[in-house]
Amino acid sequence: MSRSLRRTLVALLSFTLLVSIGATGLAQEPIVITFWKHSHPPADPLTEELIAEFEAANPGVDIQMELISSADYINRVLTAAAGGQLPDIFDINDANHAILTGNGILAPVDVAAFGFESQEDFEAAYVPDSLNPFKGEDGQVYGIPFEYNSWIMVINENMFREIGLDPETDYPKTWEEVGEIGGQIATVNNGVFERQGFAWNLVTPGWTMLLFSPLVYQGGGSILTDDDMGDACALNEPAGVAALQTMQDMYYKYNAGAPGINLATAQDSMIDFYQDRMGMWILGPWAVPQLTPVADHMRLIPLPQMTDAERDVVMLSSWVWTVNAASEHTDIAWKFVDYASQQGARWLPTAGYILPRIGWTDDPSVADFPGLDVFIDQMQYGRPRLIHPRQGEIATIIHQYVQDAILNNLDAQETLDSACDEINAALAG
Repeated sequence: MSRSLRRTLVALLSFTLLVSIGATGLAQEPIVITFWKHSHPPADPLTEELIAEFEAANPGVDIQMELISSADYINRVLTAAAGGQLPDIFDINDANHAILTGNGILAPVDVAAFGFESQEDFEAAYVPDSLNPFKGEDGQVYGIPFEYNSWIMVINENMFREIGLDPETDYPKTWEEVGEIGGQIATVNNGVFERQGFAWNLVTPGWTMLLFSPLVYQGGGSILTDDDMGDACALNEPAGVAALQTMQDMYYKYNAGAPGINLATAQDSMIDFYQDRMGMWILGPWAVPQLTPVADHMRLIPLPQMTDAERDVVMLSSWVWTVNAASEHTDIAWKFVDYASQQGARWLPTAGYILPRIGWTDDPSVADFPGLDVFIDQMQYGRPRLIHPRQGEIATIIHQYVQDAILNNLDAQETLDSACDEINAALAG
């Protein structure tokens, strides 16, 4: 073999080896999926488990999750959205999902990643209409709900028995009854409530909307005109005023509690209930795993209604998994969401999450979850929180005025007239 031919062969072999090594290196490069999650301590460890399981079943995929405190989460997401800095996967609540839908930020669900051949087959795997709030104008779904809350009431059975009531049959059906029973349960010593019968948890705009809105809707009213489809505030109409007056009456007519106590315990707003210092409380299923200390003497009941209610209404709220439209790996991101959404029988006992994906409620492991039948039954009366592009501003205004009126016993009509002035200015801006 000539020297020149030998050099040529060596060069070719070296080139082939380099290409082979380069290709192997590329094949071993992990696919990194970034994931932001609002921290909910009961749910966080299970999320980590699911990530590990998915990675084990999909070698080469690396899901990097960042847990963000609930107090900071929404602002973090909306700021990142404005700056184009969102991760591949992130969760968002229903009220803010509408802000991101239809503006190119969210990727539509990849039904093939969920194992379905058509949108119709995909939607049939979920509770009817449960995906509708997360559709864009194009009819595609832009988020998968994993925390589908119907908001009902929990009562302390021991406290009901103390005042001569049978908690199985004598629980309150109307807000007036909540006040009357709450006043009997409450105990005051030297002007200080040692035990409250009931309290409104007005710690954030989100909570205020979940508590105030159903009373408005039950009375036939709405936040905005045309049953929330209009462009003007409707809260200062009779149904809204009656709703706010009903909330005030809990404290100033029935003396069921003191309006400022729960604000002082906002970091753990349910602490009074699970430490036997509260007789009645409003909550979603996510809260049930945190009530272990009172599990043997609590009962979940339907949400009370206005005495002259025109319609039965229970608030629904959701958190949804979404995928960033700018992600380079939307298919893999949706495959993980699909896997996580199939774990309803694990989410419920661990985190209190009710997923609207059909098929898991018959699993024996969820049979003993307190109140599951009530949570699911009450969904038929469910109505989401206000869905509107200016929802954040509207909710903040309502929160400020409702909280002020309840803390200071202000005139309900005047309060809501002023609130509507600000809301209408925001809508016109």
